[in-house]
Amino acid sequence: MTSFDKMHGNGNDFVVVNSIEKDLVLRKSLIKKLSDRNRGIGFDQLILISVPIKDNHDFSVKFFNADGCEASMCLNGIRSAASYIWRHDFAPKKSIIIKTKNRLVICKPVGNKIRVNIKISDVYKNDSLYRKISGDISHKFDFVDSGNMHLCIKQSSIKNVDINALYKKLTRYIKPLQCNLSIYKVSKDNIDIRTYENGVGETLSCGSASLAVASLCIKDKCRVKSSGGVLDFKKKNNDTMEMIGPAEFVFSGSFDD
Repeated sequence: MTSFDKMHGNGNDFVVVNSIEKDLVLRKSLIKKLSDRNRGIGFDQLILISVPIKDNHDFSVKFFNADGCEASMCLNGIRSAASYIWRHDFAPKKSIIIKTKNRLVICKPVGNKIRVNIKISDVYKNDSLYRKISGDISHKFDFVDSGNMHLCIKQSSIKNVDINALYKKLTRYIKPLQCNLSIYKVSKDNIDIRTYENGVGETLSCGSASLAVASLCIKDKCRVKSSGGVLDFKKKNNDTMEMIGPAEFVFSGSFDD
């Protein structure tokens, strides 16, 4: 039996699994089965926490989407991973460095929330791809690498958009990049966002998507609001962004592996 904690960050929910004390390799088929909200535990992503790979970080994590495929980054998930580490006393409740597939992330408790320092996202340039998508999108858009790839589409209103149909329309372009799709609206320092995560579907919140649109829009600070809640961002310098948001424990359990 393998123990887990069910957690969420603004409704973006996770099963967090300890691979620190014993090395675990979870089958794609098992992850997919566990993610089923009717016949399994139900979650957007599974997070596997492991020992450090090098001496420049304290822990390493892997993220797996509900379809069993590995994701490179999840910022709501990284806060949940940090909260799990502190709650189970794997590290003192102070600043820790967590390694994802392609980035180092600093997490620190701030009251009942968690502050994350991370590299500002880069706009991904591919002229051929931009030209192809311009034929299907009339709004301004950018591809942004925030640890995961995101196609971010700016709109005047996002409430009544059929994001499932939009993702399906653009799948041939973004699926090969394992790219998530976000639509967003900007009003001064406030950003409203909806995200369709590759391998998951529309989620209540997506931290890396929020970082992506914040990186496009931020001057000094901004607040990104999804249906699940808010994330606050502050620009530290030209290279680094600070994100503050919640990580909530839901329940503990175990499954057969």
